[in-house]
Amino acid sequence: MTAKSARMGWLMAALMLLPLGARPVQASDVVIYTENYPPYNFTDMDGTVTGLNTAKVRQVMARSGLSYDIVVLPWARALRRARTEKNAFIYSIARIPEREKHFDWLVPLAPSNFFLFARTDEKRPVSTAALQKGLFLAACVSGDVTCDLMRSLGIPESKLIVLTDRGTNDFRLVIAGRADLYMSDKNANVRLRRMEGYDPALTKPVFGLGTRAGFYLAAGKQVSADLRGKVHAAYMALMKAGKYHMEDAPGPGKSGPKKSGPGK
Repeated sequence: MTAKSARMGWLMAALMLLPLGARPVQASDVVIYTENYPPYNFTDMDGTVTGLNTAKVRQVMARSGLSYDIVVLPWARALRRARTEKNAFIYSIARIPEREKHFDWLVPLAPSNFFLFARTDEKRPVSTAALQKGLFLAACVSGDVTCDLMRSLGIPESKLIVLTDRGTNDFRLVIAGRADLYMSDKNANVRLRRMEGYDPALTKPVFGLGTRAGFYLAAGKQVSADLRGKVHAAYMALMKAGKYHMEDAPGPGKSGPKKSGPGK
């Protein structure tokens, strides 16, 4: 036995003696990022990532045969990792022109229905002209699609408060009277408010965007064509078999997380 083979033997023996949790863990093929955005994706009381879109992602990934981990992060961080890491996917990402060239849009998950929301006592009419004249102060979270959508409406930059990525502080800013408007998908808004311990009736939808960009499972162009191809092929196979259905999110009370008190 050579000295090298003896050292390898000792190393293997030492690894066998390690506790199970201390042994090297096999990395998954894919890391899939998202955020807490019920009813589409959220962390349940037991720590499980669930939701309407999460269920569709798990269905497609099971068909693909790839191993994966779902990681919930603040949106700006999730978006940054999805655009830079070699095996990173992201889901519940809205498909808008500003993002088109950066991602491969692999699986449609759900339609989106974005509205501007104001406090319930807001009396002023909200119109495109009023927004472009800067008559309203709007808040959005950095890196979120809502900032891009607000800019596309022509809201002046001086009338746009861009918050650092801290959950739903745009909503809190509005109910505190420090901003007039925030934006949310209509289905998600009710569940987000309840999840944080707020009454959804504190705000009301005042302006619909009239666009359904849609939420997707996507991958950055830096991800290998092989990984992207396997996921898209799994989606297409499920579609061909009639086993994949993209449906509108149900109305309030039909599904989604239970109210868990203030904070995420």
